[in-house]
Amino acid sequence: MIKTISKNTWRALFGMLTLLMFDYVGAQDYQKLMTSAQENIQKKNFCEALSNFNDAFKTPEGIKENNPFVLYAAASSAAYCNDNKKAIDWLSQAQEIGLVSKAEEITYIESDNAFVKLHGTKEWVDIIGRMKLSVTEKKAQEDKLNKEWNASIKENGSKLVNKKTFDPKTRFALYFTKVKGQDVPYVVFVPQNYDFKKPSKLIVYLHGGVASSEKYSYDNYLVQKEPIFSVGEDLNAIVVYPFGKKDFGWVNQQEAFDNVLTAIDQVRKDFHIDKNNIVLGGMSNGGTATFYYASLKPNIFKGFFAIVPNPNVLLDKINFNNLDQGKKIISLNSKDDSVYAFKEVEAIYLKNKNVSKDWDFRAVEEGDHGLIYEPGKGQEILENVIKELLDK
Repeated sequence: MIKTISKNTWRALFGMLTLLMFDYVGAQDYQKLMTSAQENIQKKNFCEALSNFNDAFKTPEGIKENNPFVLYAAASSAAYCNDNKKAIDWLSQAQEIGLVSKAEEITYIESDNAFVKLHGTKEWVDIIGRMKLSVTEKKAQEDKLNKEWNASIKENGSKLVNKKTFDPKTRFALYFTKVKGQDVPYVVFVPQNYDFKKPSKLIVYLHGGVASSEKYSYDNYLVQKEPIFSVGEDLNAIVVYPFGKKDFGWVNQQEAFDNVLTAIDQVRKDFHIDKNNIVLGGMSNGGTATFYYASLKPNIFKGFFAIVPNPNVLLDKINFNNLDQGKKIISLNSKDDSVYAFKEVEAIYLKNKNVSKDWDFRAVEEGDHGLIYEPGKGQEILENVIKELLDK
């Protein structure tokens, strides 16, 4: 799912200066200065770090610096070194280019010991005020977009089933299944060239982040930015996107696993689906759960794709002996994955490869856990895998 910055992630961002500072590094001099600044901050040599930043921002790369976290680190160093003017200037610049987007991020900045001496100044009050205004305006805009998104997907829910005209703003429709009195949502994406009269390919996608999701996220307009929907458009395939959460998801709740199949059955009734061209997959928790569905015997799927999965998490639900039905399951794991260690996943593959003949284990050199979100090539990686499984 689309990711937002949590408080813990925010703290980690400021603590991992290596990652933050090198996003825009180009020239060798700039790189050396930023490395020195990082080392000096770690040693709490803030005045030396300030000197590094001053020199770095005079280079061609530094003059056009537009990473707010780099500017925040510079402002913090300046404040610790009692250069309040530069601290304010750099903090102000960081705010102008999007330093904060949530109220809890402002709270973090207000509690940062580096800026304690600035709290009583007019400039500090002005910056914090602008941050709060920015967050308020951003929230109002997001609320508006969420309202429009929800109205559209609900309206399409009835229009699509009744073969009526789509809402031109979106090609998504919202539906629910009922599980023990609970309404469980799923979204259906319909590509531009879908024809109700012709059987369509179907992609079922299970999102990640289930174990940490407190609620179903169907009402967030950013859902439509998920790469899988662009893949569906490119391949002219309908996409079914079930939603899970911590207390009802494809991790620990068998009813949640069963409900995915219920949603698929309903889509097959509501839309003209090619029963021989249905694939299922997902990423992270969803990729791991894919192994469960692939090990069901028999199953309705033509093939499977698992992005950055870890089958070790679901050993009690996966029958590796059943991964030999002639239905390929392609898994992609990044060697630099910081969530699921590559060697751990590779080990479970090597242990079962003689019986799991359908499992096509593939390694990606880099991309970390969110490799399909990598600009430029993430969607291409996902699309190429799915394209292998579907008939043209």
